[in-house]
Amino acid sequence: MRTGIILAFFMLLCSCCMPVAAQTDSRYSYITFDSVDISLEETKATVTVDYSIDSGVQILVMFLGNQDLKNKIERAMNFKGATVKTADQNRAVLEVESASYDYGDKSYWFPLHTFLVTIPKVTIQTPQTTREMFMVQEMNEGIGYFAKIQPQQEK
Repeated sequence: MRTGIILAFFMLLCSCCMPVAAQTDSRYSYITFDSVDISLEETKATVTVDYSIDSGVQILVMFLGNQDLKNKIERAMNFKGATVKTADQNRAVLEVESASYDYGDKSYWFPLHTFLVTIPKVTIQTPQTTREMFMVQEMNEGIGYFAKIQPQQEK
């Protein structure tokens, strides 16, 4: 009985230490990125990241916690000052307080951004438009937008 437990433990350890199959551009460590949705509101960005993690690592994340997963996602997304609000087995939400420049008069500029991996699908939503880009590592240009217009209340 005891030998079986030890053998099962070593098999689990070996499966976690096996070399990863060929690296793809959308892969960072044990994470394979599927899509990134960036929602811009004034200078703040909410970044929702969809991904998958290797099956052997899923067990480790479940038992040991997700701090390493959060660190890797934050690093791969490459937003200065990002905070990971949530991260689970397949989705994370980051907040970036100063993602865009404020030009005054409620006009903003989200500058060129470079991810550390190639993201298969990136969606950027401003109060006025939604843009989709595919196979993005570096966005070729920034995006200008205006703050959401608040309806005037009648007096």
